[in-house]
Amino acid sequence: MSFIIYPQTPDNKLAVIIPTGDYQDAIKDVPEGVEYAVVDDLGSLDNEYFDAFEYQDLGIACNINKAKAIHLDKFREARKPLLSKLDVDYMKAIEVEDSVAASAIAVKKQALRDITLTPLPNTLPEIKAVWPDILN
Repeated sequence: MSFIIYPQTPDNKLAVIIPTGDYQDAIKDVPEGVEYAVVDDLGSLDNEYFDAFEYQDLGIACNINKAKAIHLDKFREARKPLLSKLDVDYMKAIEVEDSVAASAIAVKKQALRDITLTPLPNTLPEIKAVWPDILN
């Protein structure tokens, strides 16, 4: 099967047309004046990180900085319920004037906030393999 790929402006974000028939018929769907390529394979295109892929040199390339940003957003989503629970625990500790528990909870909350400072590698498979234990 052939696919038609082209860049979306302004940031070269990848657009993919999946023809239902002959790809020649689908070329009309590419915006006028926009460079495009017909490829038989989408390569390592990963749906979870689709927004990190860009159109480059008549092909597909992963923008590692965008992939890292997507992965950090996954960290943020995973920590939301953890922080919410710790917020409740913290308020309960404050209500009973347990400053030791409140301090311990504050340290845990800060560790969760700092999770976005985790250094990430420079390839998509390696980035995907990074998952801090604190988020489990």
